[in-house]
Amino acid sequence: MKIYEFTFILTADPNEEEADRLYSIFDDGTIITVEGIPQIHFHREAFSLESAIGSALMDIQKAGVDAAHVHIKPKVVLGAVGNIDLRERGIDEAQAAEIRARLASFAEDWESPEMDVYDNYDEEKAKLQTR
Repeated sequence: MKIYEFTFILTADPNEEEADRLYSIFDDGTIITVEGIPQIHFHREAFSLESAIGSALMDIQKAGVDAAHVHIKPKVVLGAVGNIDLRERGIDEAQAAEIRARLASFAEDWESPEMDVYDNYDEEKAKLQTR
């Protein structure tokens, strides 16, 4: 399992009773207000981004609170290569979130141990050719 980071933008600021209910349901989210916008920022452990977001939304709704949408920061990590700045490549946060959502169905397969061979594809291919 992996920890996924995302933020739900709420439709209204939770009152004290709602905040207490939220914190009694989850311990991996923080209720904050940024520039007047109520939010819950999560670090949720799950098998996929989709399941992390889905379970967090269910927790929010269970407390009687409504979410307007979810915000996912664009972040791409390519093993030893490092981080890629998507903004330098003309991809904004909304586009990155859409790309991430479209690729979410592949995440579980891609992160499986069998796919590690592609982390060092050229090395592995060279090993096969020398046999």
